[in-house]
Amino acid sequence: MRIAALFLALACTHAPSPPSLPRTAPDFDLIIRNGEVIDGSGAPRIRADVGIRGDTIAAIGDLSHHTAAQTIDARNQAVAPGFIDLLGDSERSVLIDPHLEGKIRQGVTTEVTGEGHSPGPIDEAMAAEINRTRLPGFPDATWRTLADFMRTVEKRGSAINFAFYVGAANPREIVLGTASVSPTPAQLAEMQRMVSQAMDEGATGLSSALIYPPGRFAGTEELIALATAAGRKGGAYWTHMRSESAGIMDALDEAFRIGREAHAPVNIFHLKAGGSMRGHMPEIVAKIEAARKSGLDVAANIYPYTATSTELTSIVPAWALEKGYLAFTASLKDPATRAKIAESLRITEPHDILVRNLPDAPAAMKTQLERKRLDEIAGALGTTAPEAVLRLFEMCSASPIAIYFGLREDDMQYALRQPWVAVGSDSGAVVGAMRDVGAHPRAYGTFPRILGHYVRDEHLFPLEEAVRKMTSLAASRAGISDRGLLRAGMKADIAVFDPKTIRDVSTYEDPHHFSEGISNVIVNGTAVLRDGAMTPALPGRVLRHRAGP
Repeated sequence: MRIAALFLALACTHAPSPPSLPRTAPDFDLIIRNGEVIDGSGAPRIRADVGIRGDTIAAIGDLSHHTAAQTIDARNQAVAPGFIDLLGDSERSVLIDPHLEGKIRQGVTTEVTGEGHSPGPIDEAMAAEINRTRLPGFPDATWRTLADFMRTVEKRGSAINFAFYVGAANPREIVLGTASVSPTPAQLAEMQRMVSQAMDEGATGLSSALIYPPGRFAGTEELIALATAAGRKGGAYWTHMRSESAGIMDALDEAFRIGREAHAPVNIFHLKAGGSMRGHMPEIVAKIEAARKSGLDVAANIYPYTATSTELTSIVPAWALEKGYLAFTASLKDPATRAKIAESLRITEPHDILVRNLPDAPAAMKTQLERKRLDEIAGALGTTAPEAVLRLFEMCSASPIAIYFGLREDDMQYALRQPWVAVGSDSGAVVGAMRDVGAHPRAYGTFPRILGHYVRDEHLFPLEEAVRKMTSLAASRAGISDRGLLRAGMKADIAVFDPKTIRDVSTYEDPHHFSEGISNVIVNGTAVLRDGAMTPALPGRVLRHRAGP
């Protein structure tokens, strides 16, 4: 028995092993399982899995019998295309901190940026001004063309995708400086050439910001010429109009004329009704609807807040800013000029202006005056509101930033409901030293605020419609053809969120809080937010528009 057992043991020891089967590669790199898929078209959600290979969506449906290198369980969550911010303003933020966490935690996977001014083209004087006012961590402005800046972003990396407008102010400032002058035909031709070059480099269209210098000095004919250069290359005209209050009807007429004569689609940045036009949003919308029915391709975008935010110099008369900010503050030393400017400041209710950022002001003044209303600042300084504003300018090497309260909730909701209104936060990601000063809550909460407050709490429209506005509608306006829908063959930019808990947390008084409810964000097939935690990945790309003939 022992000998038999020994022989059996030896036989087992030396028996040849069965041939190993080849290891099968997983069917997908990533499967998002068990989610409620909202595809971005506006169609009702469906229960489905999403399979990703590389940077592309490969399949949507029941993938329960398929394997994946990685999986995400999206049970009880919505799975949507990544959100597209049509006015993101993170072109500086991305060079300080490429992870852009405030955008990622809103579900933003693509940002279009460059309102009025774009990162390129710039000349030596513009580069010097960028360097003079840059924040810690921001690199030297070594680029000059828009293509140079795009390559800079690609070299340094980004968690999200970027597309760029070419600002109408850039060629104006390069050719004409900052003064209120009109171009000669030769100068205008050179400005058109710059726009055409930027379009060839990948700009998605021409943008104007007509309440800020030097954009406010541009005449309609100049803008038509520049928009024509963009339109010939397949680009659209995007505009912060000349007025968003009493003059808005005339401003709309100007935007419509530019689009018609330039043969370019028109997009209105952050549609709003301020000043004497508060309560008149239905009339504004009716005017846009009439233009659409006449055959003009016109749409708009909006952020879901009733306070705006911009430079404090927006209340300063145009003539005072012709030579730039430093020359303006120097001019305040002349008593007659100071009195004239103080009298011309556009201040209605000091309580409706909250000063959120005083660049380079003395530390004691920043502590005392930042995140305060203008009437409080005037009281602290023992002076009038106009004089307090001038003192704030004198403290700072660049314009202070303010929040302006003055819009109506019913106007904002009426605009947001329109099927041709997409979403743009009008704010960059808050990174680095930016977190030491105030911010507008839209920087952290724009997209979750719509999905949470206005969809879930206010029932303004269905969740599928909200997602459409943030995805396929935005992509179509920006000329982005491979994103904005969950379809096989589209790029895998995806946001996973809980419709029951998604919400914005940031407030005007306490702004620096990330939104909640988004668990996973995928950019080009790679997770940048995984189960609520940021990853080190930087898979974002520069999305270059393909110029037309």
